[in-house]
Amino acid sequence: MQLHEVLRRAFTDTAAVVHGVAPEQLGLPTPCADWDVRALTNHLLQVAAALSRAGQRLPVPAELWGQDLMTADGPGDRFDDDRRSALEAWSEPSAWDGTINLGGMAMPARMTVSMLVSDLAIHGWDLAQATGQPYACDPAVAAVTREFMAGSAARGREMGIYAAARPVADGADAFEEALALSGRARP
Repeated sequence: MQLHEVLRRAFTDTAAVVHGVAPEQLGLPTPCADWDVRALTNHLLQVAAALSRAGQRLPVPAELWGQDLMTADGPGDRFDDDRRSALEAWSEPSAWDGTINLGGMAMPARMTVSMLVSDLAIHGWDLAQATGQPYACDPAVAAVTREFMAGSAARGREMGIYAAARPVADGADAFEEALALSGRARP
């Protein structure tokens, strides 16, 4: 399956959760120790904005990750706007060539998308857990997320991004393995 289709599916899975966040839930804790629902939702808006900019070959400034992108109308419209823009940009074959300037760091385009797909999936799950919503990770998204996490989790732990890996049961699916690599587990 092409990575563009995986990106579309990751956006679809996470958009359902972003749209389900109620204003009274914004102060709730999340599986991300330093973020409440508002901060986590804002991070997902930043990921969508980064994917949009990167697909258009616009630099993704490091400052994006500190911006408050939440609006009084809620996060859904902003997320959908950036999702549409990103999917349109990444539908161009040339978008997949070369490198992306992601916060001052050059990364191959495919690696950038794989990383941000993983962010959409794992943090979409985090947001669902925090707000009591279902989250069904598409199998193709789960496979990309597991592959990315397998290659980056050790470095992520060194940087303090991920908790210690958790064990997984025999027969765990790809998303359970990805969650475990990030220090999370399904309840």
